[in-house]
Amino acid sequence: QLLKWGSYTALCILLLVIQDVMLSQVRFSGATTDLAVCIIFLISLYEGTENGSLFALIASILYLFSGSAAGNYTIVIITLLSIGVAFFRQSYLRKGFSASMLCVALATTLYQLAIFIIAAFLGLTAFSRITAHLMSAALTLISAPILYPIVGGIRTIGGDAWKE
Repeated sequence: QLLKWGSYTALCILLLVIQDVMLSQVRFSGATTDLAVCIIFLISLYEGTENGSLFALIASILYLFSGSAAGNYTIVIITLLSIGVAFFRQSYLRKGFSASMLCVALATTLYQLAIFIIAAFLGLTAFSRITAHLMSAALTLISAPILYPIVGGIRTIGGDAWKE
């Protein structure tokens, strides 16, 4: 279990470095990817509401301390969205690729909209920048199918907990 959670953490840190060093230089219509948020949502979906919510809280704090997050409010937004989509998937959808991609798309879009609304309310962005935030969500979703099998491989480390 320690190896699995350590691998999840290492993957998050690696994606933060890739995002901040390489992908931050590439912009499409004023938007760039947000790999850290995508991987947090994917891991939360794989691990379920209990373990996934705790991971989302810790990973969002790491994301904030990395300097990539928009503000302190991202901790609450990422954690609540992770819990929400994990609960939604567990309650209404079968575990699988398409359900995970749907939930990640929903969470990423809602995350970008929440960040935009808060930034607009604080006067940090103009309302015309909504397209950049939606484009950022779309660019982030391109990486989700690539990250899905990596997270699936890490999840199998240590096996599943035996339930009676």
